[in-house]
Amino acid sequence: MKFKFTFVVMMLFGLCSLFASTSVLANGSDRDSIPTSAYEYGYPYPVGLGVHVGTTGVGLHYYQPLGTHFGARIAGSIMPFNTRIQGNYSGRDTRTNVFAKAHNVSLLFGWTPFASRTGFFRSFNVQLGGAYFFKLDGRLETRLADPYQYGEIAVDPEYVGTITTHVNWKETVNPYAGIGWSNIVIDSRFSMNIDLGAYYLSKPSVLMEASGLLEENVANASRIENNIRNYRYLPRVEIGFSYRFW
Repeated sequence: MKFKFTFVVMMLFGLCSLFASTSVLANGSDRDSIPTSAYEYGYPYPVGLGVHVGTTGVGLHYYQPLGTHFGARIAGSIMPFNTRIQGNYSGRDTRTNVFAKAHNVSLLFGWTPFASRTGFFRSFNVQLGGAYFFKLDGRLETRLADPYQYGEIAVDPEYVGTITTHVNWKETVNPYAGIGWSNIVIDSRFSMNIDLGAYYLSKPSVLMEASGLLEENVANASRIENNIRNYRYLPRVEIGFSYRFW
């Protein structure tokens, strides 16, 4: 929940900064304090170091322009996540604790086709690259929310048991494609970026464990694995801020 709150705050701050910087350009305000070269590249120039937050975690990134229309981005992100889900299975209320981790290092290359023009789309870019996920898995612990009624006997959920489902993806390089707006100038030193895209992941594997009266339910693991085998796209919605070194 803390991660969700941080993400929302960063998004709101980023949108406000974007609106402010766009308004300055539209009104033709004085930009003498901002070097002209800041507007010549789709990526921070000469180099930029920053922080980011998004659906694939929080982390640090480094920008390096490769020319007026090209740039490279090296980044590292971590995402520890947990939440609780209330559900219903066969007419019985359930409680599921969800734990997930998605840690990666990535290398993306961007092409800014409109870098030599003016206006908002100057910083628009198309991105290709990949990320090595050295940790990408999830765990779901499901049990009944209320006692199980067996006649006049109320069986405690702990005695009924817990079903634990492990979902894992290989530690491998996953390709990425997306678009974004990089080097949205805020002032002479700081810029902002917004990225939208997706990673194509390997096929997930599923392992189930159960305790108590639910031990025989682990036979459903293969069915679950078959149901989620096509869920291989990991969305990336990210906002970041960079400090440019002139």
